Order: sequence, then C-alpha cells, then structure tokens
Amino acid sequence: WKSNYKKKSFLAFQGLRLIAGIVSIFVLTYVGLVDHTWEAFISYGLFIIGAFFILDILFIRGKYGGITPLLGLAFIIGGLYFTFIYPITITNDKYEFVKKKVTIEKKEESAIDEQHIPVVPEKYARYRSEKLIGELKHSSYYDLGDSTIQKIDNHLYWVTPIEYTGFFKWLKGEKVPGFIKMSAEDEGAEAELVRVKMSYVPSAFFSKDVKRHVRSIHKDMILLDVSFEPDDEDHPYYVIPYGKYEKFRNIVDVKGVYLVDPVTGKTTDYSLNNLPDFIDHAIPTNVAEDWNEWYGKYVHGFWNSHFSQEDVMVPTNWEGVDEVNGVFDQELQLHWFTDFTRPKSGSGAMVSYSILNARTGKFTFFTEGNGLLNGKSAMNVAEKTFRANKYEAGTPILYTIYGQFTWVVPLMDSNHVFREMMLINAKDEKVYSTGDTKRKLFDDYKYAIATKLGNDTTTPTDKALLKSQKGIVSHVYKAETERGTAVKFMIQGSDKIFVVQSSDFPYSIFIEKGNTIEFNYIDTDEIMTSVNGEFKIIK
Repeated sequence: WKSNYKKKSFLAFQGLRLIAGIVSIFVLTYVGLVDHTWEAFISYGLFIIGAFFILDILFIRGKYGGITPLLGLAFIIGGLYFTFIYPITITNDKYEFVKKKVTIEKKEESAIDEQHIPVVPEKYARYRSEKLIGELKHSSYYDLGDSTIQKIDNHLYWVTPIEYTGFFKWLKGEKVPGFIKMSAEDEGAEAELVRVKMSYVPSAFFSKDVKRHVRSIHKDMILLDVSFEPDDEDHPYYVIPYGKYEKFRNIVDVKGVYLVDPVTGKTTDYSLNNLPDFIDHAIPTNVAEDWNEWYGKYVHGFWNSHFSQEDVMVPTNWEGVDEVNGVFDQELQLHWFTDFTRPKSGSGAMVSYSILNARTGKFTFFTEGNGLLNGKSAMNVAEKTFRANKYEAGTPILYTIYGQFTWVVPLMDSNHVFREMMLINAKDEKVYSTGDTKRKLFDDYKYAIATKLGNDTTTPTDKALLKSQKGIVSHVYKAETERGTAVKFMIQGSDKIFVVQSSDFPYSIFIEKGNTIEFNYIDTDEIMTSVNGEFKIIK
C-alpha cells in the first residue's frame, strides 16, 4: 500500500478486490447457506484470502513486496491440505465414530407384517403423481419434488411435495398448492392430491426458501438435507436435520431437527430424543451412506481399504439412487437398509447387512448374511424371470418373511407402470413367487419355501400349508383384472374367502352358487386365501 496507494490502477484493483470479497461472502452465506462458524471461515477463507494475497504479485515493489503472495500461496496449500490430505489421516477416527454407534447382532428375528411391506416402487408412484400435476391451475408453474416413503396414520405412503419450476414461475405463481401422496402398500390405490397452500418451500426464493428461512434464525448449526413430512392429519411440514462437525468438518453428528410449517414459517427445534411421532426422516440418507461406508471400508484404516483390503466390506452401489433404502419394522419405524459385499469380487453374494434407525440413529449391523443373494443379483433374477416382458426391476429390499431372508422386488414396464412383484429367497434364488396382488404373492411364496427349500427347519411344511377342501358354494363374486377373471367364493360351513384366477384355472369362471367343488388352498391365518394346486367343479 505504501508504495502503490497513489496509483489509480492499484486503487481500482483494491476496489475490485473488496467487491469480490463481499460477493464471495454473500455467495457463501446467502446462497450457499454456510454455517457461521470459525471452522467454516477457515475452510473457505483459506482459498479466498489466499487467492487475494497471490494477486498482490501484480504490484510487487521493494524488498518485502513478495511476502503477501507467498503468504497467499501458503493459505492455498493449507486449504488443499485440509481438503484432500487431512481426510486421509482421520479414516480411523471415522471408523471409531461409527463403531461407537453400532450394535452387532447375528440376525434380525422380528417378523414382518406383509400388509406393511411396500410393494409400490418409487418410479411408479411418481408416474401416477405426475398425472395429478397436469390437473392443477397453471400446471406449468409446478413440478414434483423429491418423493419419500413414510408412515402416515399407520399406513405407508409415497409422499411428494409440489415445487416451483423456476424463479419466474415462483414470481408469477401463487403459493404451492399442496402435495401428493400414494399408498406404498396397495398397488391398486390412486394417487391423491392434498390441497394446502404453502409459502416456505425449497424451490422458493429469497426469504421464502425454507432452508434460508431456517438459516436466518439458526446461524451456527450445520443444516442437512431437507425432507417433507406431513403429520397424521395431512398437515405439511419440512424437516431439516441439524448437527455439529467433528474433525474439521469431516464427520457430521446429527443432533436434532428443525421443524418448519411451510404455511406460516413457524420453526421449532427438536432434539433427536424428543421428536414428534410422525417424523420419520431425522437421519438423512447421505449421512447414513457415509456411516455405512466408513464402517465397512475403514476397519483397518485408509491404506488397507485400497490395497490388501483385509476385512473390507462395501455397501451395494445402486447406480443413480441412494445406497440406503427405507424399510419399516413391525412397529413402523423407518430404517435405512443396505447390504454389504466384498470389494472387487464381482460376486453376487452379500456378506452382511445393516439397518439404521432414521429417527434415533441407532445403527445395527447383522452378521448372518454371508453367502446370501445380494440386492443386485436379486434384481437380475427378477428381470430374467420376466425377460420376455422386458420389465425393469425396482430397488429391492431385504425382509425376514416366514423366517426366511427374502428380497422384495417390484417390477415395472418401460413406462414405469407397476406390473408384478417378486419375493426371492436370499438362500436359493430358485425359490420365489410372483404376483400382481399381495395375497397371491405371499401365499405362493409360503408354499414355495415349504416345497422347494429342502430341509431348512425354519420353513413351514408342505403338509401344514396345503389343505384340501370339498363343499358347496354359498357365495360367489367375479371381477375382471389384468390377469383375467378373479373369482372369489365361499363354501358352506367356512368363513374363509377363497380366490381363484381364471388364468390359473380357466373353468373357475363357470362356478355358481350351489355348485359342489373340490380344490386345494394354502392355509394361512388370513380370511382371504388363494386356491393353489387343484380346482375341480364336481357338479
């Protein structure tokens, strides 16, 4: 300054540098919503201040003129160290951080209620939801936000908020008209538009951007990925998890959530151990993915993860979708699920799997998965089964069904229309069932594991499952489906409703009240059950 302050070019340059600094701060804080902490200042400031100092090389004069450029270079090197080198040195810390959260168990013993297993794939839910967008006034102003699976009033739904398509549409448009929900459990349900006008949404701008709205109130917390979650009365909320960084912004620990009412903007802070019952997504998927990767990859540190790879496991990469998938337990608690394989093996078998409670962060690692079919292989089995139809497999989820590790795989056509479901036994891919309705799918699977799985002591037996029945038809009902005619009937002296498909037994369409029939069926605890194996009209 002492040597150059009289030069107009120097003063102009300093003015430009000041403006650039102000713009940089604005971009980081207002646009990037960076937390207002010393770690953030150092992390970004090393590069910005370093670049500004290096530019002083344009005005070097005198013996000490090169000090600030050298200082700027040192800042840049420091920034590069913290960005690329330092994370390598703390891989053991990442592993230990997750290890403290992990509980190791042999096998998940809890049974799953098949009524709460989601059979509707996300792509199909979005396909149906897009049709409702077209019914909105000024429909070109709006688009679908991110779809998430969640529990609403003890039922699983795909929930998709409606968002603005851009700045000018936000400027011209009214408030967002609502959100769309579609049952994840019932493949025949319609998508439903829930109308509620919302102002504070992620696609809005300035103070109406929901995350910027929260940042204006809470400046020092790390704000994580936003999720949209209505309560049991369909009132919408945005959930923004927050946390603190450890190890210089390399390890994030979730502490709680900010709950934002998008209608009024009211924001409430909840810790993880005090969440409202309707909130499912307190731990974001990207955090769950990081924790799974660190636990499997860095068991013996950084160098081992790249060279000898002793005891290394890697989560399945689903190519284009989240590496963790939502699965609900018997209490309808959302968990992030992923299966692990060995690196570079090319094997279709998994070695273990994990579930992470999306509300509490409880992380459970299950060891009894070694040698089972992994998720990608389950998708391949499903697509090969329907090769002639050219169906596309959706993301599979591993459940314990009838005591067996079982992959649940939805299948869609090229237009993302739901067509079939498959249950594939993870021990033996030849043991599976297919169906476009849950009842037939599960009845057939129960029969398949009883007749095809050999000497496994955990499976129900053929004798216990398959029953013969002969009687007089007391009630009959016929309905057309994509598979033909579905015939539901009852026989005298029984309160069960039996279902038979004309595609399986063509003569079933001729039964009437008073006919005597003989058939086999799969005995379950349900009122409605499927005819399987034999069906005859005697008179």
